Amino acid sequence: MSTKKQLRMTMTMSSGKEMTMSLADPKDGLTKAEVTTCLQNVIDKKAIVAGEAYPVSIKDIAIQTVDTEKLS
Repeated sequence: MSTKKQLRMTMTMSSGKEMTMSLADPKDGLTKAEVTTCLQNVIDKKAIVAGEAYPVSIKDIAIQTVDTEKLS
């Protein structure tokens, strides 16, 4: 069996839509405060643009864990 972790960060865009970014294998012990600080920097600097929309707020931060078990 293998386990994969992914940091999923969802932000609300200026268009009203949502954008979710994923990061594979986040470090152990990562805190919501650390991710929030990073994402707030992205929002403040309008560092990401999708079409003409940019992130305006953080909606959700989560670590998703997926276990994969191969059948024999």
